[in-house]
Amino acid sequence: MTKQKTSDFKPEDFENLKLQLAKLTEEHAALIETAKRSAADLQNFRRRVDEEREGLKIFANVELIKSLFPTVDNLKRAFAHLPENLKDDEWVKGIQAIEKQLIDTLTSLGLEEIKTVGEKFNPNLHEAVMQGSGEKDIIIQEFEKGFAFKGMAIKPAKVQVGSGAQ
Repeated sequence: MTKQKTSDFKPEDFENLKLQLAKLTEEHAALIETAKRSAADLQNFRRRVDEEREGLKIFANVELIKSLFPTVDNLKRAFAHLPENLKDDEWVKGIQAIEKQLIDTLTSLGLEEIKTVGEKFNPNLHEAVMQGSGEKDIIIQEFEKGFAFKGMAIKPAKVQVGSGAQ
């Protein structure tokens, strides 16, 4: 654009410049708004990806922990039926220490035992395998421990529930 004196401009030139300026200002505002929206979309995307990644980690941990339950249950059953003459055996104590270490490690990762005896029966946490005399819907005996991981029940406790008959 060549330099012109202000006096060389006609009034309609000023009007055209005002219209161009208004149009450019509007386009600029729209581009700013688009940039803000894109930044917010990117931030939301990153948050969703992080949440999904955390969910996948939890899922992988749950599957690993579930695969260890039969081993833990079998160790508990074996120790419950340990002959008297082996209870003080150092080798047996070593195996019991290993079992405790395994449970402690799983607990440190977020595994929690589900409370049972004396608690109100909750079908999300407990599996009733028997009913017996006792207060209605109160757990009176535990047959097999249940576990939750990060607040989610992954192995319901097998329990006996009171029927309401005393």
